[in-house]
Amino acid sequence: MLNKIVRCLLIPIGGGQLLLPNAVVAEVCSCGEPEQVADNQPNWLLGIINWRDQNIPLLSIEEALSLPQIATPVKKYRTVVLYGLETTQSMPFYAFRTVEVPRAFTVKEADLTNSNAEERMGLVSSVMYNEDTVWLPDLTYLENLLRKFPLLLRPT
Repeated sequence: MLNKIVRCLLIPIGGGQLLLPNAVVAEVCSCGEPEQVADNQPNWLLGIINWRDQNIPLLSIEEALSLPQIATPVKKYRTVVLYGLETTQSMPFYAFRTVEVPRAFTVKEADLTNSNAEERMGLVSSVMYNEDTVWLPDLTYLENLLRKFPLLLRPT
């Protein structure tokens, strides 16, 4: 059996960590406060931010995935900008906030073991890495949430 090696980011969020392959991350940066999109926007949608002269949606990953949130306010966030997965490019980028700088590393398939954590909507899996539970988000699920808000989509 091949032991695949993948370059990843371990991204601290409110109550845990996300594990994402580098290939889906466009940039980790500091961005300003989001602009509200609509009066009735859902809790998981923080608004839009300007990134490289483009308006892109910013979501609360903890709200979107029903993950634990930090109780104390954070003064400075980092923004993780992701590439959209779809080919039509109606949403080429979207972003979420992290509470600390993500850590880049390479991970071997053998380094990850199944976690006994409960299954959650929007997560592909929970795995153990270095004795910590990390979450693998379902990016298609996140993009489908964003697509429900037509104001966020670009014309194709």
